[in-house]
Amino acid sequence: MKLTIPLFPLPNVVLFPKTLRPLHIFEPRYRALVSEAIRTDSLVGMVLLKEGWEAQYDQSPPIEKIGCLGRIIQSNRLSDGRYYITLLGLSTFSLEKELEHPVFRRGEVSINESFSDAPLTSAEFDRLSQSLEETLTLLDLNRELSWIRDSTLDPEALVHHWSAFLPFTPEERQFLLESPTIKSQAGRLFDLLLFKRSEHDESQQAGNSESSSFEPYL
Repeated sequence: MKLTIPLFPLPNVVLFPKTLRPLHIFEPRYRALVSEAIRTDSLVGMVLLKEGWEAQYDQSPPIEKIGCLGRIIQSNRLSDGRYYITLLGLSTFSLEKELEHPVFRRGEVSINESFSDAPLTSAEFDRLSQSLEETLTLLDLNRELSWIRDSTLDPEALVHHWSAFLPFTPEERQFLLESPTIKSQAGRLFDLLLFKRSEHDESQQAGNSESSSFEPYL
């Protein structure tokens, strides 16, 4: 399915399906974007700006071709024209082409309709859950992210939430978002969790090495 939607590019926000994202809208062009979206179908395409965006931010810097379609489910317009909105992620899309617009960016996108065709098996989900528990404990995130772990979300929604809220870089989140299927995303998430634990272990070993070589001045 193809749609024509407004595009909202940001340098550090990656929206995932089945997750909520609050946003503060203050730039005039994005106020206009939100206003038009609310008047029509409330749909917005969230996309990540590519590296080097700073020099062209006021124009149209390069953006990633895979984004996430979101629906504005809550909005609050302030007296000065700013908005506070909440987006609900719906599905990933591929940007086919950008379209001319006088104020903000628009694009024709193809929705990824086959993402959920092959759901995770119980064994695959259990393997991922075990890796998550180990990572949360190692990084001391059990309390901070307990709301995800203790939720009643379905397995696919949980994969999206872990992808969105674990301490990944925007580029790592984009890597997860670009997964063509839920199985692929779960596999990439599993690999990233292994990397994070390895990174933590190396950091700890380096710290211990520095401590053991320290000689107090007498």
